[in-house]
Amino acid sequence: MIFSKLSNLNPKDRKPYTTIYLVRHCHPDYSLEGKLGSDKMPLSKTGLEQRKMLTKKLLTLEIDKIYASTLVRAKETAALFAKQAKKRVNIDARFDEIDWLEWHRVKFFHIAEKNRHKHLKKYRQLDKELDEIQVTARLALTDVYQKNKGKTIAVFSHGNLIKAVLTGILDADIIGFLSLEIFQSAVSKLVIDKDGVVKINFINSVGHLRKPPQEDLFVTLKD
Repeated sequence: MIFSKLSNLNPKDRKPYTTIYLVRHCHPDYSLEGKLGSDKMPLSKTGLEQRKMLTKKLLTLEIDKIYASTLVRAKETAALFAKQAKKRVNIDARFDEIDWLEWHRVKFFHIAEKNRHKHLKKYRQLDKELDEIQVTARLALTDVYQKNKGKTIAVFSHGNLIKAVLTGILDADIIGFLSLEIFQSAVSKLVIDKDGVVKINFINSVGHLRKPPQEDLFVTLKD
């Protein structure tokens, strides 16, 4: 009976669809961070190899328009694809990295919503700050959507900015933000229908890389 009812459903056409690929930059040369600063770090040798594989993948996606942050590692990640796709890169500071210095280990079995403030002393303060960041990121992406309805867009950005976008769509709090990782060279996909309804199709696609990303990232977290 249930299957019979479902088979009679006739979903409405929600076209035109707008697709936005959120692309995190490839691996930067961290050895130059002290000399050049975080904003001017170029891609490393590994990052340049990742870029070739990422570009090959992006060329299959029929992307209409490209945005990139002002940071060198994002612009360099976008550059090869833009050249091969014969597209102009729109540099936009709204997609720059978000400085987030408060990293905390969060135990999964201790994060019941009503008790979160007990296990993360700065919970309310951090969650309020994240709300503001999520709103800013959402407004930037909304503007891109409004200007490019029905098109396919690639946004070359950074881990924290992409996390802010995704957790904002999911209405996740600071616990969700701290529990999400976006890999370098990873692609995440959003699809938005004609009414502005957003669906996350996938997060962290790295199948284009020959070597899997470094997943043991807990060493970067504070106790």
